[in-house]
Amino acid sequence: MRHTLMINLDEAHALQLDELRQHFKLSAEDTVRLAIRTAHAIELAPVSTGPPGIAMEA
Repeated sequence: MRHTLMINLDEAHALQLDELRQHFKLSAEDTVRLAIRTAHAIELAPVSTGPPGIAMEA
């Protein structure tokens, strides 16, 4: 059975994912897991941060 998965990554993250896949010779399943974790990490990342110890105004 074949499944199609679409994840919206920007160009830089898509390129990074492809380079990691090639370097570590990842299978399709491992590449999907890495893509999901990357997308999740991007979603959870703070929008704007300043230098350590300095609070940024919203």
